[in-house]
Amino acid sequence: MTKCFVCNSSSTETILDLGKSPVANNLELDKTKSQKSKKYPLNLILCKSKCTHVQIGKIVDQKEIFNDYYYMPSISKTLTDHLQSIPKDINQRFKIKKDSFIVDIGSNDGTFLESASHYSKKILGIDPAKNLSDLANKKGIKTINNFFSSNLSKAIKNDYGYADFIVSTNTFAHTPEVNDFVKGLNELISDEGVIIIEIHYLGSMIEDNSFDTIYHEHFSYWSLENLNFIFNKYGLNIFDVSFLPVHHGQLRIYISKSKKFKKTKSLKDLINLEKSEDLTGNKLMAFCKKVTDTRKILLSLFEKISREGKKISGYGAPAKASTLINFVGADNLEYIYDKSDLKQGKFIPGTSIKIKDPSDIQHDKPDYIFLFAWNFSKEIIDDLKNNFNFNGKLIIPIPDLKIIDID
Repeated sequence: MTKCFVCNSSSTETILDLGKSPVANNLELDKTKSQKSKKYPLNLILCKSKCTHVQIGKIVDQKEIFNDYYYMPSISKTLTDHLQSIPKDINQRFKIKKDSFIVDIGSNDGTFLESASHYSKKILGIDPAKNLSDLANKKGIKTINNFFSSNLSKAIKNDYGYADFIVSTNTFAHTPEVNDFVKGLNELISDEGVIIIEIHYLGSMIEDNSFDTIYHEHFSYWSLENLNFIFNKYGLNIFDVSFLPVHHGQLRIYISKSKKFKKTKSLKDLINLEKSEDLTGNKLMAFCKKVTDTRKILLSLFEKISREGKKISGYGAPAKASTLINFVGADNLEYIYDKSDLKQGKFIPGTSIKIKDPSDIQHDKPDYIFLFAWNFSKEIIDDLKNNFNFNGKLIIPIPDLKIIDID
């Protein structure tokens, strides 16, 4: 039985079983290799101690997941705009000095740091994906190709000094070593410094029925209660939270060693809301039941389209597409279209479904497009209408099934 990442308790329980699935971002150029991709159990477990942490049941080696990585925010205008807005928000609230040391953990292709460099030239990225670290370094954004850890934070502190700002967007869920990660944050941040972390929030996953965000690279599914527990353990204090529209309900948390930052009403309200809703109790169990019901609904839709002899393809090849395809079963998908040239020509793990350039939509003429990147539906609908001449039906599977005509 997998122990709890947060409190190390062995008292854990499987609450949702999504079958077996390959590592979601391990895209192969060879169809046969893709079909033979190794599959691992994909399930959620709940810590039954006071901690009540929600996490993945099967730990896959991080090097297998992150060595080469195909998720890049720069291919999405929505994500790029969001990341480029963060330095401005930090400056307005906390004032970035010209010599402020800004560290980005999980820096990807350097989109955030490129924008942050307009305020301070003392910037540093950390990312375990070699292909993305190389890309950032070629752009002149100093990036360490490694996993963040307490040992690495000591080395950075010795070379560069304490960080004034540490930013981590959608990275904190990507490590099973959460205690060492937070210990590293405490090591690196200055006494008056601020840590800004953006995460997929457990409450939003439940509310949006976004079970497709469950895959092996997302080791943890954080509630605010759990976050408070782990940060307080290492002398760090969450003093504010805010919800962000990107990714449908992402949570931004502000953390510091300093007591000068007073806890906000937003923070206190969310703590009280989690308690009143019994977030990791009855509400979580209701979500697990809805996931199994959603599978039946989507499977029935795929079977209906197949019986009618209609052509169906997908749009967007994020990691969540792998979860949906392998859990629901989508054997009649012809292709998946995605803007990323890193993904085009490859196959969705565990399948023979090829990823193509969206410009092929006009030639392929699918009757239906299944929107896997549903969290960017507005941007994609505009593209389908204005750039790719799609005339057909668009299936938006989450939060609840919706089919709309595009013409």
